[in-house]
Amino acid sequence: MKIHLLLLSLFASTSAFAGDIRTLSPTVVTATRYETNSFDLPLSIDAVTGSEIRDARTGANLSEIAPRIPGVVINYRSTAAQELSISTRGFGARSQFGVKGIRLYADGIPLNSADGQGQAGSINIDTLGQIEFMRGPFSALYGNSSGGVVQAFTRDGAKDPTITVGASSGTWNTNKQSITYEGQAGPVNYILNAYQYVSDGYREFSQHRRDNFNGKISYQFNPDTKFTFVGNYMDQPYTNDPNALTPDQYATNHRDRGTNSVERNSRLYRTNSYGGIIIDHNLTEKDSLRFMVYSGDRSNLQYLTTSAAAEIKRETEGFDFRWSRKDLFLNRPLNFTAGLSYDSMEDIRSRYTYASPWREYTPLQATSTNDRREKQTAFSVDQYLQASYEPTDRLLVIAGLRHSRVNIKNEDLYFGDCADRGRPACDSSGQVTYSNTSPVGGVTFKITPTLNAYANYGRGFETPTFSETTYSNAETGAGPNLSMVPSKSKNYEIGLKAFVTSNTRVNVALFKVDTKNEIVVTANRGSQNAYDSIANTERKGIEFSLDSRLPYNFNFYQTYTYLDSEFKNSFRNQADALIAAGNRLSGVYKNTAYSEVSWKYPALNFSSAIENIYYSDVHGYDTNEGARKAEAFSIVNLRASLKQSYNNWSFSEFVRADNILDEKYVGNVRVNNAATFEPGAPRNYTVGITSSYTFK
Repeated sequence: MKIHLLLLSLFASTSAFAGDIRTLSPTVVTATRYETNSFDLPLSIDAVTGSEIRDARTGANLSEIAPRIPGVVINYRSTAAQELSISTRGFGARSQFGVKGIRLYADGIPLNSADGQGQAGSINIDTLGQIEFMRGPFSALYGNSSGGVVQAFTRDGAKDPTITVGASSGTWNTNKQSITYEGQAGPVNYILNAYQYVSDGYREFSQHRRDNFNGKISYQFNPDTKFTFVGNYMDQPYTNDPNALTPDQYATNHRDRGTNSVERNSRLYRTNSYGGIIIDHNLTEKDSLRFMVYSGDRSNLQYLTTSAAAEIKRETEGFDFRWSRKDLFLNRPLNFTAGLSYDSMEDIRSRYTYASPWREYTPLQATSTNDRREKQTAFSVDQYLQASYEPTDRLLVIAGLRHSRVNIKNEDLYFGDCADRGRPACDSSGQVTYSNTSPVGGVTFKITPTLNAYANYGRGFETPTFSETTYSNAETGAGPNLSMVPSKSKNYEIGLKAFVTSNTRVNVALFKVDTKNEIVVTANRGSQNAYDSIANTERKGIEFSLDSRLPYNFNFYQTYTYLDSEFKNSFRNQADALIAAGNRLSGVYKNTAYSEVSWKYPALNFSSAIENIYYSDVHGYDTNEGARKAEAFSIVNLRASLKQSYNNWSFSEFVRADNILDEKYVGNVRVNNAATFEPGAPRNYTVGITSSYTFK
């Protein structure tokens, strides 16, 4: 494996340091739904603070920070027309559109719709307080499509009113401007942010712009009751889509646009908004209630390279209500949570052949057998229980249960005669209901105050999304396909968490996942994919992370993930191609690693770091066709920042250089797609400045 940075000693001198060693182990809430030190939990969870994400980074996409997290891959897809691809332990790696198989939350509000499909593009990094990445069995306690959980939390506003403006500029006319206003006014705390991000992109025909507003206002009604209002709005007023490249196109010019991208003016217009109210109330010293209600809408209009326009207009809403109790049982701590959640969605999904790629979207009478218009609705109702108990000082037991019921319905709204469309039957109406119960359990054994061993087990499930049920046959455009069944998984994990010195933390996790009826692409035609739940798979591997505070203000951070994934059964797709048992899963990297050496000079508030990111080769096709395999790559980045304070003013500046060795690499693969490769960015630079004024 090609790694540019040398591993440093685990056992560095600790005489220059002081303080609680557990500052290297953050407090998290995703696993237990209340604040817990991650070192004690019998599961894999990592957290990154907002200040770490914003440290000498643009702060536009989660892909900027994800390599730090073992087992997690978030790839920027070289086109803003496609949402970020997110996977944990291979779950979600095979998504064609946005995020699938992973649960996403922002301040407790689900960014997944009721069918399981999710989008991460609206997460606001400027106001981020912390983001948590949970992998493994306990993710199942979040219900459908929870192969992993990513949860972002907006930070509270500063104590005094503060206004912050920031600007950054980089290669390819990439610019970001932002403004944040925050503070505390009696019982009201607030933080409001707006930013604009524009770029010509590093590929031809990849210009785009994104505007975002994010706000959180909290009102402490009394010592026992708190109201929190959150809202987010994202607008992409223009986004050119260069599309993916075939292997031959990538080899010829990896910055080129895909076939017909310019000729058909492939582009996207998108808006997304959500808002919610969260009420926290303490009934007694032991009992507390939380009620969250939300709603949102999304509009996505995309002009494809196939002379078609696809439009989705979505409305979502739901709530989550839970009761928590902290008590004693046999004089030992017992924490208990019970809850009920409801999520619903309605999509008006249209696909029409358009008259001219240079005109705006106008629905036409049926001119193609692939034209569609339908209303898709879904709702899910979940009940969950979760408890943690410490029978001794050295033992922690956590267990949970979640029951889910998911209903999806498709109603054909198309006008016109079936015979005109060349089909014997074109009514795509139908509905189906899925239900599942997911048990989870884990135990931590505290061998010493600085060494924990743990084990856990759980069962998860994943229903087909509307994107996967749209077509039963990719060639004819017929659909929907409601015959699929949910995939079900069994998850096993054992691990160690240790402080090998007072300033060095090590986490090691071994895991295995067996999945039946996994949903895979069986046919592809242009932008149309057909799916089926016919694969049995196995994923097993190891995750490793090390964080060490070294003398003289140096810090070393290292992660490594080995993930062996394969099909356990053989099957044929609609093109009669054989996917043989033993084939690797496409889109899943076998080896990933991240190394970072950072150094700070506190006297000048200066910090710097060198980063190395390594990804092994990855298949683009389930057939493991060699020509569709993206080769391994390793890229090196540099960053540095400086801070100053003068009276009420504070300033910070940063500079970073990414891929300084100008490595040519595939940043993401579109699995089982004719055009497979989405190129990674060549060498590029970014500089930025932020200034804040505090009113005192």
